[in-house]
Amino acid sequence: MTPEQAKKLDALVKRLERKGEAGAAGAAPPPPPEGTDPIVHELVHSLLVWEAGQKAASRALAAFLKEFVDYNELRICMSDELAAILPKKYPVLEERCERIRVALNQVFARQHALTLAPLNELSKREARSYMDTLDGVTPFVAARVSLLSLGAHGFPVDTRLVKKLANEGVCEPDTSPEIVAGTLERHFRAGQAEGAYQLIEAWSEGARSAKSGTPTASEKGRPRSSRPRSRAS
Repeated sequence: MTPEQAKKLDALVKRLERKGEAGAAGAAPPPPPEGTDPIVHELVHSLLVWEAGQKAASRALAAFLKEFVDYNELRICMSDELAAILPKKYPVLEERCERIRVALNQVFARQHALTLAPLNELSKREARSYMDTLDGVTPFVAARVSLLSLGAHGFPVDTRLVKKLANEGVCEPDTSPEIVAGTLERHFRAGQAEGAYQLIEAWSEGARSAKSGTPTASEKGRPRSSRPRSRAS
């Protein structure tokens, strides 16, 4: 990030703080079902936010919770069954539902229960590493769960946010989400990242470009492969 881009980023965050963007209406997800691990709840929510935004994710999560008693019931569904619950135009629909299924099954396989509560006993660095290596998750999802639920440092960025930040002169439009995320992680101190991310994420909902749409495979910036690494069952 150049000095000029850093100035534009700081100016953007200060402007959003004055406007109170973090309180954007309609962005809050539904609460987790009774007895549900809140970190698992955030994992599913973040998998829905990726490349779609918080408003769409909150509606999608509400649809899942209306259909399923709990996340264990969701876990054992096939990905096409999950996709049938969401709007057909939901971004990256088939891949997203496959990732949700894979990630939940990976959690169950590792923990022998559908919980990520043991991550609270790890150091923040270890918890972030766990999320980074969890099959099915993208770097955006790993960073988001780590930041919002585990107190670990990170800055979630997907192609939606890259486009919005590029429009503000904060980065180049063809920069990968991973590079932008690393830059923002270094720019914001650990205590600043969560507030800055919440402001930028909420702002992106209202700053959506008229030309924006479903990202192409070349835009998604996947960390390991274009598909989840395993199909746990």
